[in-house]
Amino acid sequence: MWKEEYRLGVDTIDSQHQQLFKMVDDLLAVIDDHEHSDYKKECADAVNFLYGYTVKHFQFEEGYQTSIGYKDIEAHKLQHKRFIMTVDNFAKRMADSKYDMKVVKAFSGSLVAWLNYHVAETDQKIVGKNSARDNEPLLTCLESFSNSAINVITSMLGLSQDEITKTMPPKRDFKGDVTFEIGLIGDVAGKAIFAYSAGFARSIIKSLISKDIDELDEIARSAMAETSNIIGGKSTVMMSGNGKTCDITPPTLVANSREKFGAEGFDIHTKRGDMQVLLMME
Repeated sequence: MWKEEYRLGVDTIDSQHQQLFKMVDDLLAVIDDHEHSDYKKECADAVNFLYGYTVKHFQFEEGYQTSIGYKDIEAHKLQHKRFIMTVDNFAKRMADSKYDMKVVKAFSGSLVAWLNYHVAETDQKIVGKNSARDNEPLLTCLESFSNSAINVITSMLGLSQDEITKTMPPKRDFKGDVTFEIGLIGDVAGKAIFAYSAGFARSIIKSLISKDIDELDEIARSAMAETSNIIGGKSTVMMSGNGKTCDITPPTLVANSREKFGAEGFDIHTKRGDMQVLLMME
């Protein structure tokens, strides 16, 4: 999973990032070879070590940002905080289920999506890479989700913006194979629906773990849920400011029925599949 282009040029942070990716690789290896009596202990050991190391890494990274006067440190800290909450939630679910493989896979999917995007995109801004502003203050909800979706998808799939086509308004007959909903709360309230074609989801997974998948299993669904979470989180930052607040609720899997969803939104088309975002604002 680690790629040389993820390097920041800060030796300690790069070394910690490589260790995090290695631990995720190890967890995925346990998942691939779990037909033995010790797999639950191996999962528990991996998750516990990963949690402790992640907290330690975040503390060091935030300390480094403070030392260089990084201007976006508070937004970066919020991403760290949200991810720790996600890990906490999954750790409890895994322990309660006695490390049921479906829950472990769901955790792994969320983890690989978040870690890849955060290191490949967000962390690069600490050292001035990818530093062009991807928003202007107080964008509309639709503009914020559109900008965020294109930013996240180009990063995750390694595409240029020329390889993405956006159409508005969205097609009413779009058939998503996996669909999620997130709530918007605060001064900007409502909900957003994210629908992904199977080909699109499989392409995201392959880009994350360098492995083809035949079906949209727990790893794939959880990774797409986290992708929706990332897009939604970036969008709320773009909508917040000058006293306005906006936050999101965790993504939930929903049925593919379209009749209850609003028409505002957009479709994104790529050579690797399609996705759709629909918005319902209060």
